[in-house]
Amino acid sequence: MNNHALKCLLALILLTCSGALWAQDRTVSGNVINQDTHEPLAAATVTIKGTHRTVVTDAKGFFLFNLPASLKKENVTLQFSHVGYNAKELNVNTADVLIVTMEVNNKTMNDVVVVGYGTQKRANVLGSIATIQGKELEDLPAANLSTALMNTIPGVGVSQTSGKPGATTNLTIRGATTFASGGNTSPLYVIDGLVPLLSASGNIDPTGKTSFDNLDPSEIESISFLKDASATIFGARGANGVVIVTTKRGRSGKPVLSYSGSVSMEDASKLPKMIDPYNQALLLNNWVENYKPSSLVPTEVYTQAELDTIQSHNYDWLRNEWKKGYIQKHALNISGGNDRITFFAGGNYYSEDGNLPGVTDNKYGFQIGATAKLFTGLTADFTANVNTAISNRPAPKGTSSSEQADQMNVTVGTLESVPGWVPEYINGTPVYYQPINWHPAALASSGSYNKDNQDANAVNIGLTYQVPVIKGLTVRALYGRNTFNDFSKQYYVPYVLDVFNTDGVHTNKTSGGANIPTSTQNVIYTDQVSGTKTIANGNSLNEFYSKSTNWQASEQIQYANIFGEHSIDVLLGTEQSQLTGDYLQTGMQTQLIPGYDQYFAYSGNQTGWSLAGQSTSTGRVSYFGRLNYAYKDRYLLQAAFRDDASPNFPTYAQWGFFPSVSGGWKISQERWFSDNVHFLNDLKIRLNVGLTGNDATSSFGYVTRYTATGNNYGYLFGNTLANGLQTTQVPNSQITWERALFKDLGFDGSLWNYRFNFAMDFWYKHQYDMLETPTATVPTTFGGTIANENHGILNSWGMELQLNYTQNLSRDWKVFATVNFGISDNRVIQKYYSAGTDTGYKYPIGKREDLGISGYESTGIVRTQDQVNAWYAKHPGWTINGDSLRVGDLNYVDLDGDGKITSNDQTQIAKRSGNIFGMGFNLGAQWRDFRISTNIALGVGGKTLPNKVDIAPPTKDARGLAMWSNSYTAANPNASLPAIYAPFVNQGSTYWLRSATQMYVQNLQMSWAAPSSFVNRYHLPGFRVYLTGFNLWNIINPTPYKDVRSNEITDYPILRTWTFGVNMTL
Repeated sequence: MNNHALKCLLALILLTCSGALWAQDRTVSGNVINQDTHEPLAAATVTIKGTHRTVVTDAKGFFLFNLPASLKKENVTLQFSHVGYNAKELNVNTADVLIVTMEVNNKTMNDVVVVGYGTQKRANVLGSIATIQGKELEDLPAANLSTALMNTIPGVGVSQTSGKPGATTNLTIRGATTFASGGNTSPLYVIDGLVPLLSASGNIDPTGKTSFDNLDPSEIESISFLKDASATIFGARGANGVVIVTTKRGRSGKPVLSYSGSVSMEDASKLPKMIDPYNQALLLNNWVENYKPSSLVPTEVYTQAELDTIQSHNYDWLRNEWKKGYIQKHALNISGGNDRITFFAGGNYYSEDGNLPGVTDNKYGFQIGATAKLFTGLTADFTANVNTAISNRPAPKGTSSSEQADQMNVTVGTLESVPGWVPEYINGTPVYYQPINWHPAALASSGSYNKDNQDANAVNIGLTYQVPVIKGLTVRALYGRNTFNDFSKQYYVPYVLDVFNTDGVHTNKTSGGANIPTSTQNVIYTDQVSGTKTIANGNSLNEFYSKSTNWQASEQIQYANIFGEHSIDVLLGTEQSQLTGDYLQTGMQTQLIPGYDQYFAYSGNQTGWSLAGQSTSTGRVSYFGRLNYAYKDRYLLQAAFRDDASPNFPTYAQWGFFPSVSGGWKISQERWFSDNVHFLNDLKIRLNVGLTGNDATSSFGYVTRYTATGNNYGYLFGNTLANGLQTTQVPNSQITWERALFKDLGFDGSLWNYRFNFAMDFWYKHQYDMLETPTATVPTTFGGTIANENHGILNSWGMELQLNYTQNLSRDWKVFATVNFGISDNRVIQKYYSAGTDTGYKYPIGKREDLGISGYESTGIVRTQDQVNAWYAKHPGWTINGDSLRVGDLNYVDLDGDGKITSNDQTQIAKRSGNIFGMGFNLGAQWRDFRISTNIALGVGGKTLPNKVDIAPPTKDARGLAMWSNSYTAANPNASLPAIYAPFVNQGSTYWLRSATQMYVQNLQMSWAAPSSFVNRYHLPGFRVYLTGFNLWNIINPTPYKDVRSNEITDYPILRTWTFGVNMTL
């Protein structure tokens, strides 16, 4: 009996244990993937319906649930959600493993948009605000963030005129314009709620663009562009628009480790084809033959024997030194967390080996951020980032400040200009060529350098408290601090070049013109060294130190609530900021101990010393607010203001008040509309008016400026000359804000089941009290300048349109397209103008701000002597720039009727410079896991004039473009170009005027993402590979000898880049 009872008890225990084990083993798992791309969806939220049990998918889209014992599988429903996707529910039934597909939500009205001091649903946004996600830029091999944004946002212009490493790119919103000397057209950049001001070399960056360009796309969550009255809440600095950057934050869930890496090869998209030496020599012979000065003997420059030798040579210094450049980028990030704390940390590395010797760039960055719920209602945010940029360049000591500041362009222009009969090396030894008086390749190996090291650090701390006793009341405090340190060192080392003998048979003793070779410029180089030439190259050491610290604090209170059909959102805040900076420059000349880049190696003679420096300090105080009201979520109203104080103006004029008001109507929610218009899913009409300001002018224009006198100037006390103070600026005690009144009418909508989305804006901008420098002059004995005054008035207007289309053609096929369109114009209403321009084409009032294109009206090429004779029969005494008219010349219209062509005969030959309107096309398709897209830019209409440097003809010292081979000579009277000796030959005229219409492929992207089934089967990390081309092909080019985006042929060329990369997640 006892044994039987024991056995029964034992059996009961085993059954109970097995039941418990069975209950614990009831699991359901699966993978969540994108319905279109089949890529795994990380950070998707999975919830058991009717419970609070939630998990988040990992990097492979995987999730796992242990079901409660009280639930039966057939009664379990899982809810799936993810930002940007339609929510989904799925009944588990008896399945253990699920494959869940989620569809992208094309209802862009549901997107959340970052605006000034907050976020809004796009459906409720009442301003012209465009956004782009950071992930859209990560594949592009752009060296800075502005370049990556080219041709992506309507109304945002990004101009890249040079491909040189480290080159800045100009970004403007709706063609921002200023009349002020030292004015700024850059928008304001706000990064995580703060404007990262800095001071470098004594100059303040008032907009934060330097810090913006230093960001790596892997750090960025999104970028918003405020283009109209929506910028009013930034008041004093909103006149040129605002760019708001939100960096990445952690997401709740299992830690996700992601890596992205790429290697790129970059080469010139187009190197100009220059004239070959044989044709250059023939043209110079023709020059002398037609010029025929009496003092020149003989009439040939080069004999046939010399021509034969020249024909066997075609040296090209630029192509000889130019090589393919290489870029590598790496980024490693980790993010994760739970319902109490989330975190994000990442690092990035960028390295570029340039196309010319000695050119390198390296960037390093590290970011960390966390969001923590400290206790009920209180949340803390923390972000910190460290960025370092190191550049190295050869250091040619230029003859002007512009050359020293733009050394890469000087190098390219020099290498490109040397005639093809001049060898760069003879038997491996660099050749001295007197007209340029230096040697780029020899310089690169001389030890000279220009190194720059920048360190930027930023820390942001924020607290948000949701007051529990008052529903909807939130208090925020934000404090940020960023530091910037810049150390630049320029080491100019002398170097020695061999001078090689040259042969020639010239017998002329007197030059017949500035550009005609003489007997001292023989062109046949031998291998005989006649001596050496020491290139001083400045023989100096210079160091530049800059450091700045900027802090900003903001305190905000916000109340948001819904009362029946009414919703209200009120924000009030205050902001304070301060920037301090120091700059020091030192230098010494004449190195005594070669090989040492330290000051002890230089002469102690103080005449070769240089020392300069200054301190900078500025600050701001602001108050701002915004009210959002909605009735039935259909009728929308917004009012905003900012009261700003700027240190750039006198005390009584420091404060500026900038208000705005906006209204919107979601007309598609009206019953009468939705019942009758079925193809429109959403339609919103919005209108806003706002006033912003601009204080981007030099400081202390309201006070008299002085400088210490020196040398032979000062004050005489008895027979002693003492230094004193000299007035350098006449003050303007009334100086105050520039102001800009914005008006914008916009339409946002979706059609055909959200497959088609559009945003259209008609805008108007009235700028007044614009700061500009008066044209009145002061006596030269005064020696000073006049401060800016509030005087100018400019009206601008335009239209922007963005169209988006997405269509799933089948389960495997998807197509998508985005089209951007923009057109704008302006008129000057009031502006100072120089004396003598109160009439004629230079008179600015009532015209476009750029005054179009000026030049001469050309009547074409004079091709026969009979034409010359006939012309002089009617126009005796005719000259062009002091020269007689000859066969092969361009002739012009004498507009002032004085019987000769001078600079007074210029006029407006085109009313508009550049395109009338621009378009951008982003077109793409996807088949299963393969994706391809391209970005194409189109500029239509308008006129353009080649740069004078581009169309300069060849001379004795420098090459010209190859097109000059088809210039007028006696043997080629029907040539397309005039003779190279023609006066004003490369001056702007209707002869050179061309249509500005242009079209080019900006980028091409191809990628393949490993499907989740493949990843899981082989236990691999999620990964994606891609190939990207950037700055690709010119389709329509008004200047076919160079890339359409390049400024001139002597600039560092635009670079075409091909990139192979991989993204991985664990």
